[in-house]
Amino acid sequence: MAAIDVDTAEAVANILRSLEVKRDSYTDQRFYPPPSDAVEDQAAYFVSMVAVDHRTSLWEPFEGVIEGEFFHGADALYRLGRLAYDKGFFKARKLAELTPEEAEPLFTLGGRRLWDFHTRILLLRDVGKKAAARGGFEALISVDSVKKLRDALSSFRAYEDPVGKKVMLLAKFLEGRGLASFKDSAEADVPVDNHLSRVAYRLGIVEIDFSFLESGVEVTREEDIRLRELVKTAWRIVAKFAELHPFALDDFLWGFGRKICRREGPQCGVCPFREVCRARKLGRYPPEHLHLLTWYY
Repeated sequence: MAAIDVDTAEAVANILRSLEVKRDSYTDQRFYPPPSDAVEDQAAYFVSMVAVDHRTSLWEPFEGVIEGEFFHGADALYRLGRLAYDKGFFKARKLAELTPEEAEPLFTLGGRRLWDFHTRILLLRDVGKKAAARGGFEALISVDSVKKLRDALSSFRAYEDPVGKKVMLLAKFLEGRGLASFKDSAEADVPVDNHLSRVAYRLGIVEIDFSFLESGVEVTREEDIRLRELVKTAWRIVAKFAELHPFALDDFLWGFGRKICRREGPQCGVCPFREVCRARKLGRYPPEHLHLLTWYY
């Protein structure tokens, strides 16, 4: 059904080498807490927000104006999270008893709730209970390897994805903020979401039947996991060829997927990969594979 094209992965990596891809520091205070705040508070924010950081749109976009500025999707969620942080929202014992009324400001924008509002509350309650039982959020993230972080979070419902999207996203934030230092960089991967899957398919680093993607047929949970594992491995190969840390590659790809290789109306004229892109050669720009009811990504 799908396979990795190593030659295309190398071609993409060669282009990435010329782009001077840099790692974000995750310090934009519209979205993240001040770096000078207590480690427990910062850790609580990142563990909790990543726990609920998955698809924000199902029936309609999650977007709107917050304090005079327009935000969409994950940006909107993290902007609301930052405002909730200022009000002391992210405390383990408070999250453990979180009510729908208390969650409204975090998950509601323009009068619209996130599509799986109650599921996200359950995920936060689970995070709060288990973090409290472990002695708090700082204790939870006090590890020196990505593998240990994954093991520490393995019982948390929000982090149970076999492909590890949320674990890798959290690891990226923690290391970028200086809240953790991981010795096992070889264990790091990009956090695979819709953007990274779509870009992988269109570029051709993962060869897949475009007609299947265009059909809109939803894949099973098992098929979704297999496809995302393939995408993760393909991007790992690209990162090695390009001599990039997977977390730096993810910073680039996430913005690239949202602004250039968009689901609708890709901006091929400004795409640095246009000469090696399978989709451009075929004149077909399929979406990512379809798997809707999940909190994994």
